Amino acid sequence: MLWKLFARLVRISLVSAFFFLDVSGVYAASPSPPPVDREAAEEAFISGYEFFLANRLWNTLDLLQRAQEENIYFIDAYFLKSLVLRRLGMYPDAIAAMSSYIEVRRDDFRGEMILDSMKREWDIISGILNSDETGTNLLFRGYTARSLLGVSIIDPASFAGMLGLGKVNSYGSDILLCDMVGNRLWVFDRDGRHPEMSMEFINPVVAIPTAPSDSILLLKSGDVLSLRTDARSGTISARPMGSVSANVADAVTIDSTLMAVADRTGQAVRFYRTPSLESVTDWRPADSEETDKLFEPVALAAFGPFLAVADRGNSRVFVIDSFTLSVLDTFEADLPRDVEWGMRGELYTLSENGTLYSMFPMTEVSPDITTVAANMKNAWSITWSDTGPIMTDITGRLWWSGSITPGYNDAFGIADLRDPWIAEGEEGGDTLMLRGVASSIYSDFIRGKIPDTNVIWRDEVRPSRVTRTATTDGGGIRFYSVSRPGGGSSREVTEVASLNGVMEDIARISRSGGEIPKVLVLDTSIAEDDDRVNTFLGFLLHQGIRLDLWVLNRPPSASMSRISRMTKGRSYFTAEPGVVPLNENIEWILSIPLPDDASTFGYPSEITLSLFSNIDIVSFADWLPIWPSLMERRRVD
Repeated sequence: MLWKLFARLVRISLVSAFFFLDVSGVYAASPSPPPVDREAAEEAFISGYEFFLANRLWNTLDLLQRAQEENIYFIDAYFLKSLVLRRLGMYPDAIAAMSSYIEVRRDDFRGEMILDSMKREWDIISGILNSDETGTNLLFRGYTARSLLGVSIIDPASFAGMLGLGKVNSYGSDILLCDMVGNRLWVFDRDGRHPEMSMEFINPVVAIPTAPSDSILLLKSGDVLSLRTDARSGTISARPMGSVSANVADAVTIDSTLMAVADRTGQAVRFYRTPSLESVTDWRPADSEETDKLFEPVALAAFGPFLAVADRGNSRVFVIDSFTLSVLDTFEADLPRDVEWGMRGELYTLSENGTLYSMFPMTEVSPDITTVAANMKNAWSITWSDTGPIMTDITGRLWWSGSITPGYNDAFGIADLRDPWIAEGEEGGDTLMLRGVASSIYSDFIRGKIPDTNVIWRDEVRPSRVTRTATTDGGGIRFYSVSRPGGGSSREVTEVASLNGVMEDIARISRSGGEIPKVLVLDTSIAEDDDRVNTFLGFLLHQGIRLDLWVLNRPPSASMSRISRMTKGRSYFTAEPGVVPLNENIEWILSIPLPDDASTFGYPSEITLSLFSNIDIVSFADWLPIWPSLMERRRVD
């Protein structure tokens, strides 16, 4: 049996581990050492390793636990356990496991290197959610409506623009644009998967996406309509919802039950129940009666429980709690025209003078406002799309798109190696083939680019190359909620109370042989378990999972909003989200010619393949123990 072959190969390492522990006196005081079944331990280890190659991570942990129960001296199990825990995002446990391994294998330089890398990765992941430093750079380029949105050259908007815009919004690759003066709503698809759509309305101001094909449209008069877009037919249907008592300048949904509306001439932010449009309350600054200029709310933006309000009249921006309406932060910005939140909780303010400002509100770490871009003539509105911020001028003809470039501390990616096999050549030369699933918070930055790869195996640099790179759609979609939503939906929903419940359900799926879902749709009422949030992000990044937020009865927390945006997630403000888009991941196929003598022996770390890849300044690293004798072999013609 294969496991017996492996047992002979690693027996030296097992015996050395035994004597090291015995000499060190760990068990010297015990008159009768615990019983050891080395053969059973090694068999469990090999079975766990095979599960690891197939990304059945919880099965691997179960079998490694069994291996250590059969042989408590089996220190090599800690090495593989550490790699498994890393891919589950459980970095503190992964670091502890590798530290336990190195405590015995003190001369194992590769284990030390992996440990240092894991510590750095954990610092970066934790910093993403906890740091108040921007950490990312935005590089803006100018476009015309034709080059960015694919507007036909025969369309007047291609060269003349529109008559006068309200607000621009986005949902995935869709751009929703209100030509308020021209009395038309436009929907553009940047990916070209459906034709541009438009429909006439009187003074449309803002269209708020609530689900993949649903939106709420507010007209300047206060009339509110429910929209449904049909990408196949290229049509938009509208249904009246009622009206609000406001001269609408902007509006945002807080959750599925609450909407905020900027009433410019009424000098107030007004809150309404949805879908009934019942008035709830109003908000205006406490000093609104004392300032020289009137409170003039021209733009709103929501990020989790926070609501940003641009007061053009007094050149300032407020951040308030959307439920208590208490002011959390205030800062000055010259003639703010629009506001939008970034993916890490930074707030962008677009000024009428063509300048884009950025700052982290509600912090003492980096409270200063900084200039991100300038000289954007007649810049009018900003939205955060699935590729980063997009701005347009008042005509909708000129656009600026901001691509995200990683800062130094964030210049890392995650590419997990899986499913290795041996390709047997005609001349007898064997090639190790691996599938690398690349997941990064900067997936658009690396899309379509071939990484430079460097591979070390058996302490030698091996030739390697990426033979194929592709964007893959796939994986299941799973819904989680604290209770099954009403409305007669037939959608399968798993009821959980917390993130721990979500992870337990995914572990159950994986242990039973199912594929880990690639899209998680989480009810924002699910408890977050503060000690779980960082590891949850690590898990999503390693597994290439998109986090969508089901914003039913309460807004998401700031941390969950950050995680969702980083994984290119969507938000759904309806009990029935409709068709949820599949997730996209980047997949690489790597080939590594093997030496004629591909036998392996010694500690697992000595036969661990180390991958180092780079795309511009983004670095990827992964480690995978390779025993060719355990690999599936495929004949290459």
